Amino acid sequence: MARVVRRVVAGTAAAVCVAALSACVGASGAPEPQGSAVPTPGDASDRTELADAVTAALDAEDSAAWRLQSFDSSGMAVLNSGRLSCSGDGSGVYRVEGDATRYVLEPDFVPGRDYDGDETSAADVQASGSVATDDGLHSASGGDFWPLGDDYRAADVPSDYLPDLTAARGANCSHITAALAVSTDLRLVDAVEVHGTPTAHWRGTAYIDDLREHAVGFARSEYTTLVDMGLGEAAVDVELWVDDANRPLVYYQHLPPDRTGLQNRWFALTLTDWSTDETVTAP
Repeated sequence: MARVVRRVVAGTAAAVCVAALSACVGASGAPEPQGSAVPTPGDASDRTELADAVTAALDAEDSAAWRLQSFDSSGMAVLNSGRLSCSGDGSGVYRVEGDATRYVLEPDFVPGRDYDGDETSAADVQASGSVATDDGLHSASGGDFWPLGDDYRAADVPSDYLPDLTAARGANCSHITAALAVSTDLRLVDAVEVHGTPTAHWRGTAYIDDLREHAVGFARSEYTTLVDMGLGEAAVDVELWVDDANRPLVYYQHLPPDRTGLQNRWFALTLTDWSTDETVTAP
C-alpha cells in the first residue's frame, strides 16, 4: 500500500509541476541547462508517445559518442567517454575509451556544460579500454572476456578493468529505455537548448526494482547491486533531454540521500555526434 501511495503522490506532484511550470523547474536539484527556452522539439506529448519515438530514433541510428559523468559524494565527479551502438530495446555495444578517465570538481550536473582542460584532472586510476556488451566485458584487443553471470551480478573483472566496469554500468542505453517503460509520472517540463540544440526536457521518478526488470547488461547489473543493498523500493529522479529527431541527448538519474540514508549519488549520460555510418561492434 505504501508504494501505491508513493506512486499517487509522485503523479500528483508532476501534475502540479505542469500547472505551475515556472515554480517547478529545477525541482529535482539538477541545475538547468545552459541556454534559452525554445519551441518544444520532438514528436511526443506524453510518456507513451515519447517511448515510441525514442525507440524508433535509437533503431534508426548506428552510433553516438557518449560521456558519462558520475558523482558519489566524494566531492568530485568522474568523467568517462567512448562510443556506443544501441537499439530501441535497450540492447547495445559500448566502447570505453582507455586512459581518458578524468575528475572534475562539480557536485551538480548541468546539461550542456563543457569543461576546459584546466577544469579537469586525470583520474588516479584509468580505464584500460574495453568493449561492453549485454553479456560481458571484452578487452579492447578481444583477447579477454569477462561474462556477466545469469544473476546479472558483476563479472569477475580484474582490478585494472574495474574503471571500465564502472563506466559500463552507467554508459548503457537501457537506463533510458527502462525509465521510459516504468516512470509513470514522466512529464514534459520545458524546452531548452543543450549544446546549441533545441531539446524537450522530461522529468519523472522510477523505482530501482522496476528499472532492474527492464534494464539489460551492465545497467541491470548496477540495479541488481542496489537491490542487494535493500534499495529496490527507493525512487530515483530521472530526467531526459530529447532533440527534434527524438534522439536522447542527455539522461540524468539522481538517488537522493533522504530516500536511502546513503550518500548523495547521481550519474548523467550525454550522447552526441550521432551517426548512421559507424557501428560499434565487439572484438
